Amino acid sequence: MPEQPGSKLLIVGTTFAYLLIGLEVLFMITPFALFFYSVYGPILKWFASSPATAWLNEFFLPHMIFVDDPLLIGLSYLQALFAIGLLLFLAGAIPLYYGRLRKKGVVSFGPYARLRHPQYLSLALSGFGLMLYWPRFLVLIFYVTMLFVYYLLARNEEWRMKREQPGSYQEYMDRTWMFVPGEPGGKLFRLLLGWIPSKGLGLLALYLVTLGLSVLAALGLRAYTLDRLPQATSGDMHLVSVYPRPADQLQQLYGQALESAEVRDFLQANRISLAYLMPGDFFLTGLLLKEGPRFSEAKLKRYPHLRNIGKGKHDGGLVKFFRLGYKFFRTIGTTRRVYDFERIIFTRASEIDGSPASSERAFAIGVVRNPALVVDIDFETGEIVSVQAVSGQHSWGELPMPVL
Repeated sequence: MPEQPGSKLLIVGTTFAYLLIGLEVLFMITPFALFFYSVYGPILKWFASSPATAWLNEFFLPHMIFVDDPLLIGLSYLQALFAIGLLLFLAGAIPLYYGRLRKKGVVSFGPYARLRHPQYLSLALSGFGLMLYWPRFLVLIFYVTMLFVYYLLARNEEWRMKREQPGSYQEYMDRTWMFVPGEPGGKLFRLLLGWIPSKGLGLLALYLVTLGLSVLAALGLRAYTLDRLPQATSGDMHLVSVYPRPADQLQQLYGQALESAEVRDFLQANRISLAYLMPGDFFLTGLLLKEGPRFSEAKLKRYPHLRNIGKGKHDGGLVKFFRLGYKFFRTIGTTRRVYDFERIIFTRASEIDGSPASSERAFAIGVVRNPALVVDIDFETGEIVSVQAVSGQHSWGELPMPVL
């Protein structure tokens, strides 16, 4: 189907804007991260500065913490739709451009034999997978908006095609569906909003309702996720493990850290209400922590494996992206992976105004979380291997990152 320059520009612009925000996870591990965040970073910080907009930066599904829950595990596997959708999009381009080159008129073979816009459907599937992989509320809003833009573009294409090929294209429309078999979306629209005289106003109302329901559903998923995190409390400390493990183990490990006078003194001098517990080689540590551990030469001689911590850290670009992706999918649904030493990252949780947040509000929307102290403990002996105060930043400074 021929496209006007304005429509093509809108398609490219909408898709590019969504990918730019959704593929933050790719840009952040490339050499272009500095340039990307020089533009996008101030926007995230501005959102974080107000309770009215801070929720846009938050994640509504786990990205860093692996939860033993069938629903959340199932949603994690659906992230594969990102790649599947792109492959279907490319496959759909073959008959389309073949028909154009051979001047076959209305392309009605391949996936176009039943669906008029399979490529938009493929982009919607791919965008859904991307949203599940990097589930910021901001990405959700752009995704819903992108779906409606694609609908308007598809309608515009059909209007033009009916003018250019009035007989054949109308006959093609009569025997095909727009996006999915049965066109349930159109039927639902006519049932609920068909009474609105202007279809444009009806679409606007549908967009606002869809956006509102999507945000509410995401808030529900976030509450569901928080309720199922592997977590425990000990006094005023909220303990969270990145892998599923019993609450008593978290409390026991926290108790081992408190055997150090240095740790006790630090926690008494600083109002710390949150602690992440993880194996020493956890591959997503950079989302929480900028610094790696510093081990004395005596410790390195006693624990030679410590020299391997951070191996592969400086891989760049797609190599690192696919390495992390492989580890991520391999880890979904597993329990805690035993390593030679455990790590506790004590994290300072603060309200937007800078005041300390209580342990009950450690994961509340708008709360700022900064690493403060890292404690490494030998897995077998319980001996404290390292205690290190840190800068309060993660690998990308102080930009809002996943905390779930």
